Amino acid sequence: MKPRHAMAVKAAGLGLALTACSVAPIQEDGPVRLVPGQGLAAVTFDTLDSLSEVLIDGHDGKRLHIPSVPVGRNIYLFAVPAGEYCFVRFQYAHIAFVGKRGHLACFDVYAGELSYSGTLAPRTEGDEIVNRQVQDPAGFRTLLAQQYPQVSAEFPPQPDQP
Repeated sequence: MKPRHAMAVKAAGLGLALTACSVAPIQEDGPVRLVPGQGLAAVTFDTLDSLSEVLIDGHDGKRLHIPSVPVGRNIYLFAVPAGEYCFVRFQYAHIAFVGKRGHLACFDVYAGELSYSGTLAPRTEGDEIVNRQVQDPAGFRTLLAQQYPQVSAEFPPQPDQP
């Protein structure tokens, strides 16, 4: 993935595009009300640097938007239509990193269920940006119980999950 320097004009246009079709994360812990066909996407990040303007595209044109991700391990929850979602963009400082759909990481969201993205870990390795998508269901469940205890209780692990 190659970095692209964001220009002020493009950044302003991006802001307009984000508001038109983006879905914001759930802000508070509490009961989750899904409509038929929706699932709960749990997008987890483990970052060494603060990120901004994180975009995850869905198959149906829905775009998950996370304005900022602080350093550390964090979970963002989204009530979204079931389907495939792919991590496609993030910004580090003033540099925007854009990948083709499916290049950085993809995950499925299932209707009526809590779906874990894997832990997304964008990193700089030399002069390249890479993203690791680590599957750590037990660590995810621990973090979910800490950050969203009511959601964790409402969506307990399935019998085939830790």
